[in-house]
Amino acid sequence: MSVYLLPAAIQAATAYRSKERVDCAGVVYDALDALRDQLPKLVAARQAPERREDSLFPGRRESVGAAARRTGQRRRLWFFQASTAELAVLDQLQTTSGARSRSELVSTAVEAYLLGRRRRSR
Repeated sequence: MSVYLLPAAIQAATAYRSKERVDCAGVVYDALDALRDQLPKLVAARQAPERREDSLFPGRRESVGAAARRTGQRRRLWFFQASTAELAVLDQLQTTSGARSRSELVSTAVEAYLLGRRRRSR
């Protein structure tokens, strides 16, 4: 399966793999297991960053270009292998979290887990 991750998350995944002696799928599943209760909130924050508390308007999703300018990084393609049974679990998590795709689900979880930070509003 292919996923777009921030370069810092790819570097962190490489270090995590060495330290924990897992493959790329192990990184993904560790992240999803650790954050399973927080996934809906993390996905929602990624889809529409929150605005100030006193704002009358909901957050708006940033374009890929705007996000890259804000973070100074453009996401890069990263791969992991998943079995049919694992894909079924990912599909279930995608549905319950509100993610638009498996890729959005996985990248949200992996970035939050490995980078130790959540998306912040502008």
